[in-house]
Amino acid sequence: MTSGTDLQDRMDDYTDTIFAIVGFVNFYRFDDETRQMRDDVMVFQGRRLTPSPAKATTAKGDKIDYVTPDLGVVHGQARGVLGEAKHSFPRDRQFWIDDFRQLMAYDDDLTGWPCLGGRVEQHDVVLLTHLTNVVAVCDYYQQKHSQGEVTFARPFAIVSFGRVERRQPSFHFEKRLGSISDKGLDERLRQGVPVLMSVLQDAYSTVKLYDAKPPLPYMAQLIWEHVATPRASEHPRFPSLRKNQRLEVPLTIEQIADELHKGFSFRTLAPDRTEREPQVPRKKWCVEACEALVGGAAAKWAEPDSKEAVTVYFRKVDSVLEYMLEVCAGKVEAEQPQLPLFAGDDSTDRG
Repeated sequence: MTSGTDLQDRMDDYTDTIFAIVGFVNFYRFDDETRQMRDDVMVFQGRRLTPSPAKATTAKGDKIDYVTPDLGVVHGQARGVLGEAKHSFPRDRQFWIDDFRQLMAYDDDLTGWPCLGGRVEQHDVVLLTHLTNVVAVCDYYQQKHSQGEVTFARPFAIVSFGRVERRQPSFHFEKRLGSISDKGLDERLRQGVPVLMSVLQDAYSTVKLYDAKPPLPYMAQLIWEHVATPRASEHPRFPSLRKNQRLEVPLTIEQIADELHKGFSFRTLAPDRTEREPQVPRKKWCVEACEALVGGAAAKWAEPDSKEAVTVYFRKVDSVLEYMLEVCAGKVEAEQPQLPLFAGDDSTDRG
């Protein structure tokens, strides 16, 4: 059984990964001189990019239809950046090579970029990892690079990230290895760049999901706060609802997935671009979160066999997060140490 503390740690890791992604792409989006977001920079997350014929198969001969980087940027004269955000790595280092093979798959003449012609003239490859892992990851890269197992033809960099708790909490980025084509940004990251948490939270308050499966309590909390609560608030009994009373709020999985995708995914940064972009959250994640609510007596299935609709037993609680941790704590199994290298259809979860 997974404890509430473990679940809270997983939720913190998930949100920190989101901050790492949005914080890094913000270096390209935000113009320091005008203090405004650039309108000539496009960012994306989880977008399906098609490999070149040379990299369209794995070493085992399996076909690769597409790659889906955690972050992507198009800026300047058809220049780009692709990257992965890895808060942690498996304890068993034999799996680390898979993560670097994933990064090497981005070192390719990919098509499907969100720009004219679907290609960029050049692009960098970046690995973002938590500051507690970065030394070991850099050592691993240098070892494998010296052995010829991990190589990049395009500029490659490893950048650490992490929260810094001071009077004004910040999110710190620092380049630990390699180089970035943008020389100004490369030097800034070499010295380390703190970004105020308040700035990230204000600029990217709507981004709460990315193309990786979130912890169950996190997903359940989003459903409760942003889908169930607005509907409950429309009920005439809502203003006078006591803590020992509840309202039944009927929802469909389709509604849940659609509303969270439109309101809290990376779609909020590019609302007019839907081709090749992932549907986040996946319906399967919504079903699993609702199963946790049902198991915790906080909801019931309309039809248990189909699991297409659910009735949430809404009630007012002091802390939605604590309530979701309580509801989900006994239902969560330990997650797998390593996720699939490439995402397929809804049967796999993106890492």
